[in-house]
Amino acid sequence: MLTTIFIDQLQLFAPIGWYEEERVSKVGLAISVKVKLKSSVLNDELNKTIDYGMLTSWIMEIGRQPTNLLETLAENILLHIEKEVPRGLVSIWVGVRKSQIQSKGVLAMAHGVEVEQSYPKSADN
Repeated sequence: MLTTIFIDQLQLFAPIGWYEEERVSKVGLAISVKVKLKSSVLNDELNKTIDYGMLTSWIMEIGRQPTNLLETLAENILLHIEKEVPRGLVSIWVGVRKSQIQSKGVLAMAHGVEVEQSYPKSADN
């Protein structure tokens, strides 16, 4: 059996963007994470699972660091989770949405990226 632990659309203002004014004024983001684990590594003790509070803290800490691209932020979050949760990982998925983008006359509700890693890692992933 598999267990998915997730955070859906954590709201964060982050110093992210290609342009300096975006990093200075900070940009509204919605960050979602799904961590899929083998259920056999979990039990009813908090220190034997992924603590939602800790997962949120990791995302907030990484999101506070100035970054140029959403892709970099998403990958940094994924790699941090991978490092902190070494047992029982099946996959990690991270989605980052930058809300209300207006570019060249086109208004979109959001633009974003998704990154995903499956385990065990192979040459393909």
